[in-house]
Amino acid sequence: MDHKLTKDQCELRERIRFFVRTEVSREVAREIDRKDEFPFKIIRKLAEQGFTAVNVPKKYGGEGGGEIEVMILCEELSRACPALTWAFGNILLYGSNIIWANGNDEQRRNFLPRLAKGELLFAFGLTEPEAGSDAANIKTRAELKGDAYVINGSKMFITGGTVADYMITFTRTAPSRFKGITSFVVDTRSPGFSTRAIHKLGYHGSDTAEIYFDDVRVPPSSILGGEEGLNQGWAQMVRLLNGERLALSACAIGIAEATMENVIAALKEREAGGVSDSSLQDVKHRVVEMATELEAARQLAYHAAWMETQHIECVRETSMSKYFCTETAKKIAVTALDVLGSSGYSMECEVQRHLRDVLILTIGGGTTQVQKNIVAKTLGL
Repeated sequence: MDHKLTKDQCELRERIRFFVRTEVSREVAREIDRKDEFPFKIIRKLAEQGFTAVNVPKKYGGEGGGEIEVMILCEELSRACPALTWAFGNILLYGSNIIWANGNDEQRRNFLPRLAKGELLFAFGLTEPEAGSDAANIKTRAELKGDAYVINGSKMFITGGTVADYMITFTRTAPSRFKGITSFVVDTRSPGFSTRAIHKLGYHGSDTAEIYFDDVRVPPSSILGGEEGLNQGWAQMVRLLNGERLALSACAIGIAEATMENVIAALKEREAGGVSDSSLQDVKHRVVEMATELEAARQLAYHAAWMETQHIECVRETSMSKYFCTETAKKIAVTALDVLGSSGYSMECEVQRHLRDVLILTIGGGTTQVQKNIVAKTLGL
């Protein structure tokens, strides 16, 4: 097993690190957090540098990368400003990944070149007030009336909901729990489509919204995958789960790395200020434990990603990765705040932002408990 990055992947990491150093300073990240506004300008700059094309096939104007390339971008952007990762995800994950995996030829030709250029933002409309962890419990309905489907219902906690140009919308089209779900590519300018912004504890700058569908009419051609995709929404979603878990694992790793960097810098300042080494020994040991757990998380995540790229069954490994990486990053953020004491609690310290941002990662994309349930099933329990 060779988990080393390829030459191209190493170059991608260096490219995104350079971008972050020059475009996403600590002051920029703080401003995004303070204003809680979608970072359109930075997303445009990312597109100009070609990062929006990373996971689009070359035939559609992309670079032809896959899960590992997406993980590299998620990790490096999350080190600087986690909200950028989710804002960027409105193109890479909710757009390019979904359209390439599940769209038909016409949808791929229509959307992928524009996604590669960063011209479109997508959102993923699955979660509802009564359909969170139990995603198959969706109530939003689409009924064929004449020559169009009419959608009624609502979605909750939708990333990019107020800024997206299109929303991949999961609807109930037949009684069957799993085989009665259809995904539509809904133009957010459609009459009857409306949104309400939701204010959050963390990830300020990444838009989150409640979505309302009031007799929204869409043609049969907007079914994800074309008309053959009718009642195939659940199967389409399942194809994406490994990639989503890996991307969220990388987000967690990036936040944990940034947290470690802040703690180590603070300890060095304490030593420079004359605090004796012996009095810091216990603190140093705690930081060593944090670093060790972070390395374990990184190895698990990239091993699972390697399995995915080799087309090896890895539902267990990606579920393990998602829950372990996100819980580890949360633990590191809490420990860092404890280590830094009152200075860590100050809004002037980056660690408080890391803690606010990391908390959602154990919830979104399937909670820790859901991931453990999945792993248990793979163990025959």
